[in-house]
Amino acid sequence: MSTEDYRAATRALLERMLGESHTKSDAIPALLDSYADELTRLHGEQAHLLLNEIIEDARTRLDARLSPDPIRQTIASVQTVAQDLWKSIWGP
Repeated sequence: MSTEDYRAATRALLERMLGESHTKSDAIPALLDSYADELTRLHGEQAHLLLNEIIEDARTRLDARLSPDPIRQTIASVQTVAQDLWKSIWGP
């Protein structure tokens, strides 16, 4: 799920909550709990996807660095330098 997809899903969830809060004003505490749970689930899914991407990238880099092939090792070093440069320009 991309950042835009996550934002759109969160916005849709909040919009639905606001719509329901006008029709069921006596059940607002229950609605808040329900939507807080849903937002927590959505955030957990997004965090899990991002963590999987980071782990896969680290695994690929480690495999390349440990490879007996000097070309793969060089490519891994260049990739690391490029990403470090990108981070220093744009921040964390």
